[in-house]
Amino acid sequence: MTGEPRDQRRALSPKSAALSAFEKGDEAAVTLLASALKEEPYDGGLLIAYAASLLRSGHPDPFDHIERVLSQSPDWVEGHKALARLKAEAQADNPLAMIEAALQKLPNHPALWMAYLTLLGSSGRHSEAAEHTAQLRRRIADLPELRLAEARYRGFAGELEAARDLLAGLPSHLPELGVERARCALRLGQLDEASDLIQPVLDNTPEDIGAWALAELCWRASGNPRHQWLVPDDELFSQRNLGLSQTDLEQLAKSLRALHVTRSAPLGQSVEGGTQTHGNLRLRDDAAIMHLFDRIHDVVAEYTQNLPTLDPVHPLAKLTTKAPQISASWSVLLRSGGRHVPHLHDGGRISSAVHIAVPGDLKPEEGALELGLPPDDIPLNLKPIAWFAPKPGQLVLFPSFVYHSTSRFGDGERLTVAFDAG
Repeated sequence: MTGEPRDQRRALSPKSAALSAFEKGDEAAVTLLASALKEEPYDGGLLIAYAASLLRSGHPDPFDHIERVLSQSPDWVEGHKALARLKAEAQADNPLAMIEAALQKLPNHPALWMAYLTLLGSSGRHSEAAEHTAQLRRRIADLPELRLAEARYRGFAGELEAARDLLAGLPSHLPELGVERARCALRLGQLDEASDLIQPVLDNTPEDIGAWALAELCWRASGNPRHQWLVPDDELFSQRNLGLSQTDLEQLAKSLRALHVTRSAPLGQSVEGGTQTHGNLRLRDDAAIMHLFDRIHDVVAEYTQNLPTLDPVHPLAKLTTKAPQISASWSVLLRSGGRHVPHLHDGGRISSAVHIAVPGDLKPEEGALELGLPPDDIPLNLKPIAWFAPKPGQLVLFPSFVYHSTSRFGDGERLTVAFDAG
């Protein structure tokens, strides 16, 4: 049994012990969660963790319990979102069926509708999300928030003129309006306008990694000298050896492969043709994984110490004065033909890719980490800023405000660990 020592576990409440075991991948998690649910049968966190834990353990019907609760409480929004995402990873038929049934019972429930629209968008069904939002505007009220949501989905669906028209005239206080307008201008190739729109966002919310990412694309595409200020040195992109032995890598690969129990990637993630692990990988009580993160910690500290001198308002400036902490970590297993589409991690200031295992016969252009290609919805003709061939035992670090992706590869598996730090 892994996790806390038994005497320490007894000091925790049943709920805390169960959730801790779940987060750490403890083999006792299913039993502990089931026991905690006897005391708190309608605790949302426990119900979601129990369904996820049953899925991880290969249970033949992992969703029965949470579905019965949702049938009784169709307005439980977080439960619907969790169930849809877990079902998508299990490649179940119509992962959104339960929330769609709930909307039949509660057709005017705003939070349920917003959750459903988000799930449609995460599934890549942007046109459907836009049409449902338009119907809500006609049926309930033409609210600015709904106009903004519809504009977002129209933009991702490639309906750029419709998105621009929806954004026009919206009240300036709306959260994310500046980012949406800047993104729309970038999609339309209006670089000067995009730059003007994104600057107030950067001034008012300097922690917004997504806004900095749009600025990076815009300034690079337009030749704006501010791009040199944002990306002043190649040292921002670094590939470093973690000093792991072949035995270390083989044991690590064995531990990680055992965690890839789902059939498909999570909704809304960048993975095509592969799977992603649940929870915070760094917390797992596994010797090989703990050793990996000990080495990562040392290399990240070295990376931040060697950063160039940065303007105090630069998004990485705080890393030069305060040691970064890992906020999230996971593993991705890509199979033949798989890739990551261009995407961001907004959970920190530094993003990463640790290559654990790659096919032995990769061509030079296959399976590479590409830094700086725009996302599919922003059709700018930009090449990567940096490019790294995958090398087992090596860690690539780069600013989180840079979009990153991978190129496809042929036969084999590409096993990585990723984390955000900031």
